[in-house]
Amino acid sequence: MTTKAFKTLTEKDLHTVGNVTSSHDYLQDIPHGAIMTEDVDNFTLVELGFNTDGERTATPLSDKTKKGYLVASPERRYLGENLGEFYNGKGERGRILIQKEGIRFDASNFDSKAVKEIKAGQVAHFDTDTKEFVISDGTHADFETAGNKYTVVLSENDIQYTLGQPTVRFEVQ
Repeated sequence: MTTKAFKTLTEKDLHTVGNVTSSHDYLQDIPHGAIMTEDVDNFTLVELGFNTDGERTATPLSDKTKKGYLVASPERRYLGENLGEFYNGKGERGRILIQKEGIRFDASNFDSKAVKEIKAGQVAHFDTDTKEFVISDGTHADFETAGNKYTVVLSENDIQYTLGQPTVRFEVQ
């Protein structure tokens, strides 16, 4: 026999982890963040809107040619939780960053199948279907029309603090 509390404490999920590595002097948040319309992992892209009460909302980016906003909410750890267990729940208010050119961040939600090895100088774009940053040499079919483009700054082997999952450092183009 089990309890709801036991099930909650023992079930483990794996969500995206990341870290904003640019100085806070260069970051621009959306004031007061946004309320998630569904569960959203950190370090994924969203589009913004408003609910009937006039509060800003965030919905996962649906059009890969449209510029998105980066979800980068601070985690509040309880009971020894792993950072990979955090996500922004439906109805919760999350931190939203405006993607300005030059902003750098690490993220674990990357797809590197298009390259043999991840290296600085490669490029990436955000795939709205997989919710991943697709790393390529720039010849990927979706890169040219992508609304969100990045430069790979550091590979997963070069990053010392990995948050328990492999991460890659990206810079907004």
